[in-house]
Amino acid sequence: MFDGFFEAVASLMSWFYGLIPSYGLAIILLTITVMVIITPLTLKSTKSMLQMQRLQPELKRLQERYKGDREKLNAEMMAFYREHQINPVGGCVPMLAQAPVFLVLYRVLRGITERQGGPGSGAGSGVGQFIERASVQFSPWKLTEQPFLPQHLGKDSAMYRALTHTSTMRFWGMDLSISPSQALKLGFVAAIPFVLLMVGMLVSQIIQNRQIQGRNPNQQTNPQQQMMMKVLPFTLPIFSFGFPAGLGLYYFVQGLMRIGTQAYITRKFYGENRQAPLEASDRERAPEVKAKADRKDGAARPGATPAKKPGTSAKSQAVQRRSGGGSGAQRRRSGDPLPKRKPGDQR
Repeated sequence: MFDGFFEAVASLMSWFYGLIPSYGLAIILLTITVMVIITPLTLKSTKSMLQMQRLQPELKRLQERYKGDREKLNAEMMAFYREHQINPVGGCVPMLAQAPVFLVLYRVLRGITERQGGPGSGAGSGVGQFIERASVQFSPWKLTEQPFLPQHLGKDSAMYRALTHTSTMRFWGMDLSISPSQALKLGFVAAIPFVLLMVGMLVSQIIQNRQIQGRNPNQQTNPQQQMMMKVLPFTLPIFSFGFPAGLGLYYFVQGLMRIGTQAYITRKFYGENRQAPLEASDRERAPEVKAKADRKDGAARPGATPAKKPGTSAKSQAVQRRSGGGSGAQRRRSGDPLPKRKPGDQR
């Protein structure tokens, strides 16, 4: 049922190979195409996630108000999401979109690098040599030396014709059709490009993690989450140890592009203060932010109690009366004669 997806991806890779006859560049161009499709989803999910963070206090108030009525709570929360145009599962969309791409690309690489005869050809070759030569001295037979029998590719494509006449997919000194574990069996020198590719994947993952953590340096993080962030960059290179190097090249290029995407997200949505700006609708619903904005603009909120002028409080007026100042109406003007003292008044 997925053959159509395999053929579509393989045809796109073959088309790139027709433009530039290089297996590695065909995979790189395919990676760029996938990232161009996924990046808008990543930006949209990031914006949705930040909206959720800003509106968490209101969500908590809804949960407190309707905590006894689950059905009413769900209805109110869905209305809240629609009002603010938030997708509660938007943050998972980019990750979910990459999973099928990984599976399809893995199957495509395995399909186009299928060998003629298959693993069973080794036994048949040995039997044929024994019957022909009547000897037990066989010529060595290796599956990796057999020409490809590509699947999912049109037989009239340039990539199909090239693969049927070779047994390797050379790029940057490595064979993209074999895994790093298979390369180690060929010798340490042959495995060096594969090791460098895995190191590049690791470094790109570490840089991405630091970019994400650097957005909120003062945020308290769960110790378990911190441990996961430290271990996660190593998982992809470890899993790639048994996958064809072409798949590792895909993830390496994708990691480089994600570094650029994360840098853009930090500058676009977080800014200099590492905090995303509030939308106008959010300011209306966030009293503390609205009050700060009003004070900055010099406008008072409707219904707000005006600030008292200095010296008009009851305590200040009492002090003035005791000191002889009295109220504004009783206060002696400058130049008026002194009041006459009555007999018995103290000087």
